[in-house]
Amino acid sequence: MNYMKKTLLLAGVASLFAVNTANAEVKPYVGLDYNYSSYGMDKPYNDAFEDDYNSLSFVAGAKLMENFGLEAFYQRSLNEKNTYDGDKYSSRIQNYGVDKEVELIAGLGLGQYQTKYREQGYTSSKEEALGIRANVGAQYNIDENWSVRGMYRHVYLQKSVMNDINEFSAGIRYNF
Repeated sequence: MNYMKKTLLLAGVASLFAVNTANAEVKPYVGLDYNYSSYGMDKPYNDAFEDDYNSLSFVAGAKLMENFGLEAFYQRSLNEKNTYDGDKYSSRIQNYGVDKEVELIAGLGLGQYQTKYREQGYTSSKEEALGIRANVGAQYNIDENWSVRGMYRHVYLQKSVMNDINEFSAGIRYNF
């Protein structure tokens, strides 16, 4: 099932680059973002597992019209370690999805969020949840090919021990 989700995401990204040359307005781009994410979690998870993560996102998107575009992302953090009641825990995040954006750099999207947990001496476990994403930010076009952007993102997670995510990102884009 997980491979099916990744395959669908990759197919969506590929379709962003299947550009009809007759439509000169479609402009694909790729980018890299640094993200700082703060997770809101239910008890006792909020004490046992780290709730702040640093991660990188790889993005691919296309500006489809003057004020409208789509962007797909894949995000992953390093393992974070925490100690609670003398026990050692580690966790990491891995997310992917698609956002619909407008030139104002505001948008809504969906993402699949996966968190892996491990208490030292025990087997690891994993939780997946669908997230509804709301984005706002600013972008500066350095020239016709390069741009930089800063974003704030709030993610509401459904059916999860994690309630929500507040995330800040800064990144660079190369426009084809």
